[in-house]
Amino acid sequence: MNETEDLKKFNKKIITPLIVLSATAIIALFTYFKHYPLREWLLIVLCCVVLFVAIALIFEKMIMRFMDVNREKALALQAEEEKLLEEENPEEEESIEGQEESDSMEIHDILE
Repeated sequence: MNETEDLKKFNKKIITPLIVLSATAIIALFTYFKHYPLREWLLIVLCCVVLFVAIALIFEKMIMRFMDVNREKALALQAEEEKLLEEENPEEEESIEGQEESDSMEIHDILE
């Protein structure tokens, strides 16, 4: 579970900058090669940065929520498996103890 927390923190730190930088770089290169005037080019790039930051934050929250749901499902499944194992083990232990008692009684009966 500790590895999951580390992975979650790592993903959260890298998702937003990755989306913003890659999308803005594409827009900046496209507008640069179309020979936009500098003032318009800077305005377009600035607006794209703001737009992609908003999109990236929404996308990041969706991914984090998805990871939380999956982690909760995994924990619930693990708890259910442990519960099933605990339910199975006492029955096996009781049957083993019952066999030991019956074996010891037979030996005790024979010795008397």
